[in-house]
Amino acid sequence: MAPASVEKECCQGLITDVNRFVNQLIIIMNYLALLFVLFLKLSLMAQDCTQETLAQKPGTWKVGLKGSISGVTAADLTKEKAVLAGIHQMVSSNYSPTGCQLLYATAFGKYPMEGQTYIADPYYYTMYILRYLCDQNSEDKSKYYVDISTTTTVNIVANAMYWLNSLYAANIPPDDFRGYLKLENRPVKKNGFYFLSNENVDPKQEIVEYRWLITYNDTLPFKYVSRKEYLLIQRKRLEQSVIDSPGSKTYAQKYFDRIDEYLTKPESELSQDAVCMWNDEEWFEGFVEEGTRGSFIAVQPNLSYFKKKLPKSSPQFFTVIYKLSQGDPVFEANIAAIKEAVDFAKLRGMLGK
Repeated sequence: MAPASVEKECCQGLITDVNRFVNQLIIIMNYLALLFVLFLKLSLMAQDCTQETLAQKPGTWKVGLKGSISGVTAADLTKEKAVLAGIHQMVSSNYSPTGCQLLYATAFGKYPMEGQTYIADPYYYTMYILRYLCDQNSEDKSKYYVDISTTTTVNIVANAMYWLNSLYAANIPPDDFRGYLKLENRPVKKNGFYFLSNENVDPKQEIVEYRWLITYNDTLPFKYVSRKEYLLIQRKRLEQSVIDSPGSKTYAQKYFDRIDEYLTKPESELSQDAVCMWNDEEWFEGFVEEGTRGSFIAVQPNLSYFKKKLPKSSPQFFTVIYKLSQGDPVFEANIAAIKEAVDFAKLRGMLGK
């Protein structure tokens, strides 16, 4: 064989060997990479569960149990479900839970008392933030579970201020034992919407509620009770208490006298909003300055606010309530994200539709 042919054959053999070596090296590297990934996964699985790690874990949405349905026509219920479905879409398309399961539920209905007429139905969309928690009772220290209850929630409510014992799109029944509702704070306009309060509902656990009211334009679904109106309501209550318990007449007389004395005051005073102490309503002691600790502002539903020709399914105002257990990073991060997702302007655009 000629020297050139030998050299060519040797080169081809060398190239083949090199290619075979490279292919084997690639196979080995891929195998090692796979082993590394498996090792990493096994290593992570073997790690102890930590709340810091769970706080970063992607969360999930879950439909909760069906809420109550009462006093709603089938036609109105269909429309009200569509309203709440739109609210859910607004939130879920702009927010993803983190470190928790987001349980959401709805409720529809009313329980009218005798003499009470509803202009619009109340209905509710509620979100419950259920944290992922490490399972300390499991031998597998990587195990975690979903919390079974929570103090951190979000409520978006149509046609009701349910914490106000409660204000609906309806009149107060004539035989209501009080005749008015208690408002803790006067609404304040913020960024075009009414901020009602940030009340510490449980000081021991540092649970705070932030309450917002979304209405037509700058109007309110309630009106303030004047001092004169309040005094007449209290006189009527006293008269009824004496009828129910004749023996209390002597004790009640000083309160009759106090009411009558106040009723002689100038109209400029009697026309002012009634601000009273929380524990003074059974036996009237006197009015106090707004903002006094333990006081409330007396209000009643403003029936002229509502558009009476609309179907009862139409939202005519919304309340949005963020209830937060402070100090937990999962609760605080998710509430902050939900606040960004809840578009007050869109909610206002739904009013009257």
